[in-house]
Amino acid sequence: MDFRADLAQAAELGLRAFRWTIDWARLEPHEGRWDSEAVDLITEVLRAARENGVEVWAVLHDGALPGWFADDSGGFDDDTGLRRTWPRHVDRVAETFGALIDVWVPVLDPFTIASTGPLEGTLPPGRRSDQEFVDHLLALHLASFEALRLLTSGDAPVACCIDTEPTVGGVQSRQPDERIAAAERAARIDRMRFGSWIRALRDGVVSVPGLAERELPGLAGGYDIVGFTQRNARTVFADGTAGPYPADAVPAADGRALWTEGLGLTLRQLAEAGLHRPIALLGTGLVAHEDARRIETLQALAVEIDRALDDGVDLSHVFWETAIDGWTPECGLAVPTGVIDRDRNPRPSAEVMRGLAGGSGRLIG
Repeated sequence: MDFRADLAQAAELGLRAFRWTIDWARLEPHEGRWDSEAVDLITEVLRAARENGVEVWAVLHDGALPGWFADDSGGFDDDTGLRRTWPRHVDRVAETFGALIDVWVPVLDPFTIASTGPLEGTLPPGRRSDQEFVDHLLALHLASFEALRLLTSGDAPVACCIDTEPTVGGVQSRQPDERIAAAERAARIDRMRFGSWIRALRDGVVSVPGLAERELPGLAGGYDIVGFTQRNARTVFADGTAGPYPADAVPAADGRALWTEGLGLTLRQLAEAGLHRPIALLGTGLVAHEDARRIETLQALAVEIDRALDDGVDLSHVFWETAIDGWTPECGLAVPTGVIDRDRNPRPSAEVMRGLAGGSGRLIG
């Protein structure tokens, strides 16, 4: 991995920041024993980013955890893991790498992490449980706040992450009860994905539907940046099945259908929520063989960004996934994700991104 050349190429395209996960499993494969080679590599990458004038938005958790923590000790669902082991890790990472970090993101996509386990059954433990889902979602909210509490003592700002997904109730028949049930299902998902975060950021209350509310001192106004991701929009039906939204949207190779107009709506929702903090789009993108579709998506995204900025939305950063082709759980390495291929050859979409980054100064890798 020639990360120095990769960072230089990204900087040449005008991409002035990148989001990067500090992999806990690689850093601490055995409890209490850090891998010195991993520490050295992370340090070198961070220094190379700074030399190239590229900000680093460091993610502490985005799905993968050390086996000794997640499997052997119960992870965030165990009080010791949440209150002792995790804070100890956050402290050590901040002390070791903090001088080279521009923004911290404690937990990326908490709703998605929680739902791919007990709600969808696609990850261990491989069973479906609504109760385990809401319990784990709460634990991830609390883990993010535990990290926030520790990281605020440093100089780098801290961003939350709301993994948004516009969800609309749909019908498959003309039965009025079906429409009502679908609308209620969509509203419940929106409350968990979006509403719970707005309540936390504005009122300092962690409110996950189905669980008792928790008021946490320091949570209201605690995060410096309101971060969010959006990669998909969907229709949900009364029976719990789902499809793309709008109905005629063509899903990409990973099954997602990015609705750029919906992304613009989310920006306005966040701006109108009265949170009084900068907003950052921490992740959006397209997994597709067709670069023409990637260009079309980038251009549509730019339209929504410009509209939001013209309306006074305080949008500071937008991260495209990804600059260089990467791995996805749905497609592995088989389908392109980036504007640059794995051999480091720019696609036509790279020139579009260069123009967008140079124009607004907001579109980054």
